[in-house]
Amino acid sequence: MEQLPAAPAVPVQSPALETMSFTGKSGEYFRIWIVNLCLTVITLGIYSPWAKVRRNKYLYRHSHLAGASFDYHADPVAILKGRLIAVSMLGLYLVTSTVLPAVSLLIGLVIVLAVPWLLVRSRMFAMRNTSYRNVRFRFKPIYREAYKVIIGQMLLVIITFGLFYPRFRYARSRLIVDNTAYGTLDLKLGDQVDASEFYGIYLAAGLLFLAVFLLAGVPLMTLGSGGADPDTGVDSSFVWRAFVPTAVLVVLYLLTYYGLEAAVMRLILRGTSVGDHQLRCDWSLVKLTWVQATNLVAIAASLGLLIPWATIRLQDYKLSKLRVAVQGDLGAIAAAEAEEVSALGDEIGDAFDYDFGL
Repeated sequence: MEQLPAAPAVPVQSPALETMSFTGKSGEYFRIWIVNLCLTVITLGIYSPWAKVRRNKYLYRHSHLAGASFDYHADPVAILKGRLIAVSMLGLYLVTSTVLPAVSLLIGLVIVLAVPWLLVRSRMFAMRNTSYRNVRFRFKPIYREAYKVIIGQMLLVIITFGLFYPRFRYARSRLIVDNTAYGTLDLKLGDQVDASEFYGIYLAAGLLFLAVFLLAGVPLMTLGSGGADPDTGVDSSFVWRAFVPTAVLVVLYLLTYYGLEAAVMRLILRGTSVGDHQLRCDWSLVKLTWVQATNLVAIAASLGLLIPWATIRLQDYKLSKLRVAVQGDLGAIAAAEAEEVSALGDEIGDAFDYDFGL
């Protein structure tokens, strides 16, 4: 029998790497920021939801991927409602804590128990009002899972005196990522990311903090001339030993915090996929920590006037080091998602459409 020729092998198409970019300008953002600040102060905070929407619209619309930008669609009135509810709850707690302490404990317990629910609602609001190529993001109403993680695992953090915290951080990250979707494409935190990697990051940060403090902080604390000044009566060595350790601890804490958060977010982003498409994050922890630390110094030295510059600078670095390995044409994928979501109908709307800022 004559043997048929084998079918030619279909080449496996490698994913296209799409790099994100940010086109915002410090001068443009400064004008938005200063107007927002003035109107918020004049209106005693009432304008702050409108300020948030203006700020987010600018930042989102200048964040680009594959030639298209993101967008923000929130209604400022919905944000105002959420904030009024939050302020009312806090005010009720503060008033009852001085007048009826027993009742304030009950209100405090209710507020604590409401945190997972509020977190889910806020996440649903934020995702529902974020879009890319006219396709909205979504967050699932996973209230039961939120209570298990936020309340259940936080109790374990308290019982273990904080030793369980990296495990809690891992569970919270997976809760948020795995229940987010772009259209009908689910986001997933891959199996290659597990709690042990979170423990590794926290352990490395703690050891680095301790090592730098022992090598730099302790020697600095021992410096300074002893004895009181005969004219002023001030013991310069006491002033030195009181100021230097505090300054060293604050600087070390900030550097450790920035580096730790950057490492955690880089780990999460590297392990996240959107359907068949994989995120890639090339942040340098040293560079990102430097950007954040120098931003803080610039903001303090300028009495806050360089906040817009610092915001644009940080956003530009973060997005320039983010890429997406896309399987196929991103425009066609977004168009297909828009059609599928439209066919399913708008099921993500809700009468209780508030943002609590969590």
